[in-house]
Amino acid sequence: MKNGQLDRTYTGMAKNEYGWFYMKNGQLDRTYTGISQNSYGKWYMKNGQLDRSFTGDVTFNGITYHIVQGKVIS
Repeated sequence: MKNGQLDRTYTGMAKNEYGWFYMKNGQLDRTYTGISQNSYGKWYMKNGQLDRSFTGDVTFNGITYHIVQGKVIS
């Protein structure tokens, strides 16, 4: 939301009472699986939602990330 209106230009992470989600052009993108960033760091998103259950390595856009409980460590 921006100035009380849906911001159709926003792409990135957004939080509500149910968790962190990936938004594309102001709408939830349940097809997104990859790395996203907010002011707290970089995170692993799966099917449009922050996946805190995931620990392991992920390659996204040609870069391999080490993930611990959903947070990018390196």
